[in-house]
Amino acid sequence: MKKLLVILLGFILCTTTKVYAEDAATVTVTVKDLPQKLQNRTVIVTLGNGPSDTESTIVILGGLNNYTETVTIAPSEYYCAAAVQYDALGDYSLQEINQTTFLQAEGGNHYDLIYTLVGSSWYESVTGQQRHYTLQPLETPPENYEPEPAQVGAYLTAPIGFSQHVIVYLQNLYTDDVYDLELYESNGLAAVEPNALSGKYAFLSAYVVGDAENRYQFRCEQNELSTENGVDFHLTVTDTANPDREMNTPSRDQNVTVQEANSFNNRNTDAPQQPTAEPEIVSQPVKQQKKQLDLLSLLLDFMPVVFVGVVLFAVRRKRRRQRPQG
Repeated sequence: MKKLLVILLGFILCTTTKVYAEDAATVTVTVKDLPQKLQNRTVIVTLGNGPSDTESTIVILGGLNNYTETVTIAPSEYYCAAAVQYDALGDYSLQEINQTTFLQAEGGNHYDLIYTLVGSSWYESVTGQQRHYTLQPLETPPENYEPEPAQVGAYLTAPIGFSQHVIVYLQNLYTDDVYDLELYESNGLAAVEPNALSGKYAFLSAYVVGDAENRYQFRCEQNELSTENGVDFHLTVTDTANPDREMNTPSRDQNVTVQEANSFNNRNTDAPQQPTAEPEIVSQPVKQQKKQLDLLSLLLDFMPVVFVGVVLFAVRRKRRRQRPQG
């Protein structure tokens, strides 16, 4: 009897599991063609019955899973949404390639949701302007100008202990391309855009992510630079809440990314000639001091002779006085 009950229970469990597996649906969520600036950001995809669904299926996509993940869901209609983490202002909008917002999942079926970055941010789509910068007028390039691969960079002088996330915008005044560089404490407050084009660049703006009160102010040492001489913008950030904080600058000589960019941009230029060594010219005061030292050394060498002469002279004089008078 007990054996029969065990067999019956096992049959029921197997049947239940099989029915559940047949009723479930699978969804593979993928993010494709993310630009280089978002390669270190996390994307969160939500599959739920609506914005107020507390039991929504949340899919975390990032570098660890190569921005793709497969999940199992119960048959139902799902509201699908994707967003870049820490993008409260909607600068990076994601959209499913088939514009899928509602997914009707049926048991036993498999579905693919593929998200890509939409061309413009929410602010730009509404206002028609960029939020963080104003484009500069284009300039006429030289007659022999041909766009070539180049690298542009930026680095900060900042208060000691500064660890905020900074985004710097640079514009190519010949091609109208705009590049945004992300600077962190972990990359030494210096960053390089490796896929830029050669030309003349202008510094547009910089801001600290999440700084709604504009606590941090930026000043650029040179507002325009050319890739012929190296595009490496030096910015100074001031903490207006503590303007007297001690400042520091990550060393350009010790920053690998900046040095690699400079080497890349200067790869076709001739190596500078080493200056020829010039004979060392000893200044007149040094010569005079050396002459005085030589005289002093010579005088010290004669001191024993003079001392012996004085002693002999004194002994001889004493003997003369002791001779009897006759």
